Formats: sequence, C-alpha cells, structure tokens
Amino acid sequence: MILEFNRIGIESARYSWLGRRSWQPLLEDISFELHSGEILALVGGSGEGKSLLLQTALALLPSNLRCRGEISLDGHPQSEQQLRQLRGHTLCYVPQGVNALNPLLSVGRQLSRAVQLSGQRVGDHGIEQQLSQYRLQPGVRHAYPRQLSGGMAKRILACSAALCQPRFILADEITAWLDESLSCQLLEHLRCLCEGGCGVLWVTHDLALASRYADRIIALENGRVREVIHCDELHEGGGSAQMQAHWQALPEQRFLSTQERGGQC
Repeated sequence: MILEFNRIGIESARYSWLGRRSWQPLLEDISFELHSGEILALVGGSGEGKSLLLQTALALLPSNLRCRGEISLDGHPQSEQQLRQLRGHTLCYVPQGVNALNPLLSVGRQLSRAVQLSGQRVGDHGIEQQLSQYRLQPGVRHAYPRQLSGGMAKRILACSAALCQPRFILADEITAWLDESLSCQLLEHLRCLCEGGCGVLWVTHDLALASRYADRIIALENGRVREVIHCDELHEGGGSAQMQAHWQALPEQRFLSTQERGGQC
C-alpha cells in the first residue's frame, strides 16, 4: 500500500479588528509518498508544521486551520470522512502528548478498547506479550495514566498502535522522554513491524536516530520540503550542503558512521 500526500497546504486563520479573517500559510506544496514496509522520518525545526501533516492524514486539524491538497491511499483520494473511518485500524496515530491517554481508564482497559475498535482479536495474554516487548511489566495493565512516567505513557501509546495491526503508523516524536536504550528498542520494534508490511511516518528532531533507523528522511524548512534523501546516501556524503553540515555536526556522527543502520545501541 502507498499513502500519498499530494500538494498539501495548511493555512491558519488570523482574526483582526471587527472579526475580519485572513489566512496565513503554514505549509505549502508538500508532496511525498509513504510505502508499506518503510520508515520515513520527517525532520525539521520546531514550528515547521511536522505534526500538522500527521493530523491532516487523520482529519484531526483544529477548526482554525484549513487544508488544501489531497491525501490518497493506493491512488484513491480520501475525503475527510473516509480518513476518519480509517483511524484506529488502517491508520494509527501515536501522539506526542501523553495526555492522549484517558485518565479515567486503566491501561489494560484502554488497550483492550483500542484493539476492539480496530477489529482485531487480541486477548489479555496477547496484550501482556506486547507490553513485554516494550519492557513493561504485566501489572502495568492495572495502572492509571497518572501513575505512569512520561516514558512509560509513551510506550503504552506505541503498544496500543502496534496491537491494532495498522497498515500505517503515524508517530509524533515517538522517542520523546525515552533514554537512548529504550528509544533504540522502540525503533527496532517499529522496524520489525515494517518487515511485516507496516509503513511508519515518524516525526522527529533527532537526525542521528533518523539516519540510523529510517529508510528515507524528508527535511522541512520554512513550510516546504527542502529535500528528500535516502539514509544510505546521507551516510555516504550525499544530500545538500546544509544536510551534510547538520550530519557532520552531530556528536555521534563518527560513532554512527561505523555502525550499520538499525543495529544495536
């Protein structure tokens, strides 16, 4: 399957005196494809609109934003209503904020509900097995979000998406609040999901991790796609001078250049 972003533009409403409204562009002419079986990293500075692209694909933009362009699945344009219907099974979202967890439900109930809504059949044993892959003890099923650390909550959200067995995972800063070991473990698990046919669109600020685990990198700058580069090409000195300058400036660059992409941390 292929998830396509075709000439996407996002504009923000601005209100002036007497309620007059104007529209200010945030993103313009964004086009790329996400294929089944690949991790595509979307990198760029804060405020570049990376998260908005994920929300666009899920029809989750707030009312003060509007979108132009087209989201297609296997060449078929999807309306907002169709995109809403794809949420939770074909497209799964791992949000940046851990407040996406319902504070009134235990972790186990939330995971069971996500599985049920996705149409999958996974019992308690299957949920516990999935939790163990994220280094979470079975007892965490009985905990409430307020009892979780930020890193644990992030892993619960990732676990929820994996249990739904989606075609595509849209992950927003999935390694935030995780140490290096847990970040690598989580990304290695995403790589395993990709080997099973899942595609991952991953928003991140971490070029070092992106260059190691992603197949391709899309760099956003000033609301536009600056470049798209294969990670192997980046390792071999390819890409724009600006991308290579960022790459060479990484403290980990010398270490990373001696390791195979996707290897152990």
